[in-house]
Amino acid sequence: MAKPTRRDGWRCVGGKWTRSAGERGTRVRLFQKRRNGTFYRAVWVRGRGHDRACLHTHERDEADRLGKQLLAALLSGEAHKLGSGSVSLKALWERFKNESPNFLDNHLRTRQETEVRAKVLMAFFGEDCDVRHLTARDQACYTTQRIAGGIRYAEDRVTQRVRARSVEADLVVLHAMLSWATTVRVPGGGRLLEHNPLSGVKRVRELNPKRPVATWERYQATRAAMQALRAAAASETEQSRWTRVELALVLAEATGRRLGSIRQLRWEDINFQRATVRWRAEADKKGREWVVPVPPRLLDELKQFQRRIGAVGGWLFAAEHNPEQPMDRHLFDKWLTVAEGARSFRSWKAGCGIPTAASGPRSEKDTR
Repeated sequence: MAKPTRRDGWRCVGGKWTRSAGERGTRVRLFQKRRNGTFYRAVWVRGRGHDRACLHTHERDEADRLGKQLLAALLSGEAHKLGSGSVSLKALWERFKNESPNFLDNHLRTRQETEVRAKVLMAFFGEDCDVRHLTARDQACYTTQRIAGGIRYAEDRVTQRVRARSVEADLVVLHAMLSWATTVRVPGGGRLLEHNPLSGVKRVRELNPKRPVATWERYQATRAAMQALRAAAASETEQSRWTRVELALVLAEATGRRLGSIRQLRWEDINFQRATVRWRAEADKKGREWVVPVPPRLLDELKQFQRRIGAVGGWLFAAEHNPEQPMDRHLFDKWLTVAEGARSFRSWKAGCGIPTAASGPRSEKDTR
């Protein structure tokens, strides 16, 4: 066991290293909480009391260097540059979700998704992690573990394997919290964080993201398939269904809006006199209402669809069994898949030279 030489030197007590540097009033203490563990530092800051933080190193030389750097700041009167003490990840998240306009302005569902991502971050880094000392290596470790899965963020919740895009979304939340903290003032004139420790650190990116791509030819073919299915429908309910699904496809192509916004449109939201459409705030991700001009061509199509459906007001896409509610979003996926299958089948028949309902018979023999 190493023997103490002087008060300012390293001492090993119970297998844990400790030392102090400086004089009374400006003394920095370096210590380990457990054998071979991480080094911590403790210092007394006038007006704030004891300030303790993890140094995120197991090496005595590195801990000694950081301690001397801190002591130099105290002796030069720059103790205010130390910030307002440690800032734990949990404390930062609590303030961020209660005070940040960028978070509060989001839709409820978006805020709930962000909260889940914050829980995963805290499960990996630890709720008591001092965010001031986060490094690029910490972010890289999180990226590796998040992709592999296995992070338990609740008693019955464990992350699964994910792609880089999910990891990037998590890190966007972390970087947003850190950037926001650099703008928050604390008593004494300082800021919650004097700088963003991950500033300039690049997040992982999806090299080949899978994004749905639909060509104009595919759109026209799918719409034609829907029209054929409506013509072949055996009941008025089926005819109305395919008319509404075709209307949803037309709106998606013309406006580029999300399905969640399209399916919650009401006929009252379309102003045929002013040629505008109102997108409701409750169906918007940001909770914002939009009034957007409608091109004349789309307006004419909307009038035609309204006549076919025979609607005056209410939902554009009312549920079949409950007209007071909009159609379930999963039904849109289901009927679109059916139409896509019909489109592919029609293409296959055309490629084989087999006549379709739209093409008519090939010869007199086919009419027999």
